[in-house]
Amino acid sequence: MICVPIIGPSMSKAQEQVASASAVADILELRLDLLDAPDLASLLDVAKLPVIVTCRSKVDGGQFRGPDEDRIKLLQDALKVGADYVDIEVSTPRKHLQPFLEEADPSKIILSFHDFSHTPEDFNPLYDAMCEMPGDIIKIVTYARDLTDNLKMFDLLKRAREEKRKLIGLCMGDLGEISRVLSPLFGGFLTFGSLETGWESAPGQIPAKILRDIYRVNMTRSDFKIYGVIGNPISKSQGYLVHNRAFQEKESSDIYVSFRIDNVEKFYNLFKDFISGLSVTMPAKEQIMPLLNRIDETAKKIGAVNTVVKEGADWVGYNTDCSGAIDALEAWTSLQDKNVLILGSGGTAKAIGYGVKEKGGRLTVTYNKNKERGESLARELDCELVHARDAGTRYIDILINCSPVGMSPNINESPFLARDFKEGMVVFDSVYNPLETKLLREAKAAGCTVIPGSELFINQAARQFELWTGEPAPIEVMREALLNKLTKV
Repeated sequence: MICVPIIGPSMSKAQEQVASASAVADILELRLDLLDAPDLASLLDVAKLPVIVTCRSKVDGGQFRGPDEDRIKLLQDALKVGADYVDIEVSTPRKHLQPFLEEADPSKIILSFHDFSHTPEDFNPLYDAMCEMPGDIIKIVTYARDLTDNLKMFDLLKRAREEKRKLIGLCMGDLGEISRVLSPLFGGFLTFGSLETGWESAPGQIPAKILRDIYRVNMTRSDFKIYGVIGNPISKSQGYLVHNRAFQEKESSDIYVSFRIDNVEKFYNLFKDFISGLSVTMPAKEQIMPLLNRIDETAKKIGAVNTVVKEGADWVGYNTDCSGAIDALEAWTSLQDKNVLILGSGGTAKAIGYGVKEKGGRLTVTYNKNKERGESLARELDCELVHARDAGTRYIDILINCSPVGMSPNINESPFLARDFKEGMVVFDSVYNPLETKLLREAKAAGCTVIPGSELFINQAARQFELWTGEPAPIEVMREALLNKLTKV
């Protein structure tokens, strides 16, 4: 289930939120501590969904400033006027907590624990103690300071499911986001999703619409595989969008999430039994290679892996950036004997440059500030090297931007001077956000054929899907999902 918190702060705002939430939520949480002068009966009257009433103290991350007696009274009144559940913290002073639990219907009690500072090494003592107390549902929410904190929570959820106990188990913060997606899949009673971005009641909440429509957390899954992207940063990655849409199209139970990592080896060692395949972005494309059992020959020559596949007992690395770019280019032009200039000298330039050389293109790469890196790439690809400022002086059939220049939010920048475009050139930008970069806009105005970076992204993602699943990728629905998102940005 997806629970949407109603946070007000005014009664009119709260009523609007209750009405809107019915489209994306299965259950509502009325945060009385965040509402000014809440009229609980009125809110319950307009709610068409089950309701949890919560009034959290400052100690437990809430905003209620009154005495505990008043807070308990609000929860008692909520039960009297028809709330489906009330959430009470185990940190509530015993002299108030015990009488409340003895008098209340246990089936309506969510007994909760919150830690906004960290996640304990072992949940079991806390869970055991809470199981001894009256209450139908246990809720344990902690702050993730490490990605592995989520694994501890998933283990606890699995235990609760085996013991047929209702448990809400989540990790807060950016590093805890995967728990908000995956906890229902491991048997969690519910997960929390905000009504809108910016309306979160706790750090790390994801919009409920995304939880429902993209991650499909309410889907009944008897079995599923977990895929994801690793790197840092990953907040701009659209992999979650296209791969989850592909799984939906194929009526698959599998799911794709984002893992922000700082240590590739640590992640690999601790998560490799948890996942079935990975997309790999910077800075992990080279770092992950020594950890794998095998590397595909193309990826080995490029020196970078952007896809990891579980093949039997082995983890195998591939590079789909190269084929993704070449497929996008060859849909418009042949590369054989064409003068191809690549802007940039990083990993993407290396992968695409390798593909250009394989197809018989005459390649030149550029450097800007880092001449040494440019020289190294030119040696590896056995091609010419020029400074970026001199790029426009070359005769160019195909121009490929492999630099980040022009990427959101720097959308008014271009790595190439508009005056240097020539009619008939093919211009391909590996940047896909925004969909039409300044580079492509100016190239189109000069009469060039332009290829957006979305084609590289979709092609490489489709190949990833095929490597993971052994099935043809639903490339058109993946493209539609990406373009719909980018045109709304």
